[in-house]
Amino acid sequence: MKYKIEIAPLANYYVVAVKDKITGELKESFTLNESAADILRLLCEEKDPESIAQEMSHMYEAPAKVIMKDIMKLTEKLKQKGLI
Repeated sequence: MKYKIEIAPLANYYVVAVKDKITGELKESFTLNESAADILRLLCEEKDPESIAQEMSHMYEAPAKVIMKDIMKLTEKLKQKGLI
């Protein structure tokens, strides 16, 4: 990750604060649902998409193949925002 990412729960969503790693300056904020927030947390731990899909398939009792599609969608959005 290019930036420091902080994730906090808020009602039914999670707020993501994107901060400069050195200055701590807020660069951007946005909201995610619970599963997307879990994906982002695992990406921040520098886990690869396959490992994330396997771990989340156990957490959510869903097929890893379905979760992999969600991981790819989120990763693409993060790339478009210039965050990764």
